[in-house]
Amino acid sequence: MMKELQQGAETNIPVVDLGEIGVGGPEDPSEEDWRSVGEKLVKAFSEIGFVYLSNHGVPSNMVDEVNTQSGKFFELDETTKLRYKRGKTEVQGYTTPGQERLITEGDVRELRESYDVQHMDGMFPDEEVSGLRPSVKVLIEACKKLASRLLTAIAIGLDLDRSFFVSTHNQMCSDNNSSCLRLLYYPSVPTNVCEGATRCGAHTDYGTITLLFQDNLGGLEVRDREGTWMNANPILDTVLVNVGDLLQYWTADKLRATEHRVLIPKEEMLKKIPRRSVVFFVHPDNPVLVKPIDGSTSYDPVTVKMHIDKRFEDTYQY
Repeated sequence: MMKELQQGAETNIPVVDLGEIGVGGPEDPSEEDWRSVGEKLVKAFSEIGFVYLSNHGVPSNMVDEVNTQSGKFFELDETTKLRYKRGKTEVQGYTTPGQERLITEGDVRELRESYDVQHMDGMFPDEEVSGLRPSVKVLIEACKKLASRLLTAIAIGLDLDRSFFVSTHNQMCSDNNSSCLRLLYYPSVPTNVCEGATRCGAHTDYGTITLLFQDNLGGLEVRDREGTWMNANPILDTVLVNVGDLLQYWTADKLRATEHRVLIPKEEMLKKIPRRSVVFFVHPDNPVLVKPIDGSTSYDPVTVKMHIDKRFEDTYQY
């Protein structure tokens, strides 16, 4: 029997109102708006690495429709789903339970499935779920716009040229950039699974930033600077954003990629309810060389492609 994993404490992740910076706002918000948001993002990312964003502008019905359509896919039989299985470093496609293993030590079961979309002309289960591709397309476009605005604000908050990060993310969701929309499905927990199993093992994300649209069931936990696990419960109409490895490298640890995980809930009722979420992983273009912007030697220079492929090689099981 595995040891039970301790549930997290209450969170102190801040909420930042994007105001005019959100999707649907003016094309050219004022410098005051950019700097206000940028400084708040930098503060949050320096202290805990996570932030809730309100007034982000991505319509909730877009996310709901993607969850509805992806649910139809995840409910298909295993043989059908495996026809769309993704590769180790080829991002597009279905990931089975246990294929991506974030906890590499011990015998830990990670109970989740996912479908990654890197580009719109890639593999989709159009025959079985015709509504998935069009619903994903509109959400990806909204996420790309929101990501670009956040990258601009972060650069301004760091007193960099406002185009510093945006200029290195020109080809999001293409063959030359591993940014992707991940559709996550956490099935109901079998009765024979012990408490030590987990939905998703503790990890940091690989890229620049990550946008997470949670359902209302929760389960996500974030590890603070003192090593304490805290709940990152859903807040209505917000998106949760966190720092990835490459942004930490770029900023020489000023902005920190924070460990996070998803545990199986203790409540029997919640164990029986499937959990869904949508994640947009934002990566720079593959050839970009990432090195500390302060000129330090905190991290060796690394190309985005080399870093991402190494992380996939370490976590995907075949």
